[in-house]
Amino acid sequence: MNNRGWMALLALGVLALLALDSFFIVNQKEKAVLKQFSRIDKTDIEPGLYFKWPLVEEVVKVDGRALVYDVRSQSFLTAEKKLLNVDAFVIWRISNVQRYIVSVGGGSSNAQVMERRARELLDPRVNEGLRNEFASRTVFQVVAGESDVEKVEGDKAIIRDPATGETVEVPTDQLDESVLREAKAAKTDSDSDSPVPSVANDQREALMDQVRDEVNKSTLEDLGIEVVDIRVKQVDWPDQVRGRVFDRMRAERQRDAAAHRSQGREEAEKIRASADRQRTETLAQAYRKAQSSRGEGDAEAAAIYAEAYNQDKEFFRFYRSLRAYSESFDQPEDVLILEPDSDFFRYLNGAKGRP
Repeated sequence: MNNRGWMALLALGVLALLALDSFFIVNQKEKAVLKQFSRIDKTDIEPGLYFKWPLVEEVVKVDGRALVYDVRSQSFLTAEKKLLNVDAFVIWRISNVQRYIVSVGGGSSNAQVMERRARELLDPRVNEGLRNEFASRTVFQVVAGESDVEKVEGDKAIIRDPATGETVEVPTDQLDESVLREAKAAKTDSDSDSPVPSVANDQREALMDQVRDEVNKSTLEDLGIEVVDIRVKQVDWPDQVRGRVFDRMRAERQRDAAAHRSQGREEAEKIRASADRQRTETLAQAYRKAQSSRGEGDAEAAAIYAEAYNQDKEFFRFYRSLRAYSESFDQPEDVLILEPDSDFFRYLNGAKGRP
C-alpha cells in the first residue's frame, strides 16, 4: 500500500471518530447539558438521541435520580445541654442541572467527582441544621418523638423527665416553636371542656422536616440541589457518659422493681389476711351450726327417752339394766366385783326388780 492509501485510511479513521463524536444519547435516568467552548449552550436536555458539533461542543451528564449518602456521625447538644451522638442520612437530587454543574463541577465534567464535591458541600449545611434543631429540643423529644414540656411559665418551660420524674427549667427561646405550641394547646385543652384540635406531637418528624427546609433554602439557590429527605438513623450517648447513663437507668429500673415487689407483698398480705379472716368466720359458723344441730339432736333424743320412760317406767328401767349388763360384760375377760345385794343385780334377784 502506497502513501496515498495510508492517507486515505487515516482520513477515513478521523472521519469515523468525528462521526461518532457528532451524536450523543441521554437516557431517562440522566440529566445533561451541552457546552460550547466551556460555556453552557443547552440545558435540561430531554432523553433521546441528539447531534452536536465534534470538538466544539461537549456533553456533560449527571445522575438525575434520587441519591442517598450517610452523614458522618456528629455530636450535638440538646436543650438540656446533654451531648448526643447522631447518625443521619440524606436523600438528595439535582433540581437545576446548570447551576449544579457551574457551582459544584468547578470546571470538571466527571459525574463522580461532582457527586463527591456535592456531598462535601452538603455535609456542613446538614450538620448545622441538625445542630440548631437538636439545640431546641430535649432528649425525650428527639428519641421518643413526643413532647415532655409539662407547662410554660413566662419565659421558662418546665420539662419533666418521663423516666425519673425530675423537672428542669429551660428558657423558652431555646425550644422550638412547635414544642411550645403543643404545650400551650395541651394546657388549653385541659382548662376548657370543649375539645380543641390536636397538635401533631411527632417531634422527630418535625425536626427532620425543619432541617430539610432549612438546608433547601441554601442548596436550591446556591447548588441547584434539592434535599428530598433527612433522616436520623441512630441517636446514642457518647462513650464517655454512656456507662453512667446505663448505670442510672439500671438503678431506676431496680427502684421501680423494688417498688413493684413492695406493692406485691402488701397486696399478698392483704389477700392472706382476708383469706384467714374468711376461714375463721367459716369455721365459726360451721361450729355454731354443728353445736346447734347437736343440741337439737340431744333435745330430741331426751324427749324420746322421756316419752318412752313415761309410757312404762318399770320396763324402761329393766331395759336400761339389760343394756348395762351387756355393756359391762362385753369382753370375756371383763370382771366386776360387787356385793350380792347391790342395786346392779336387782333384776337378777326378781322379775319386778325387788331384792
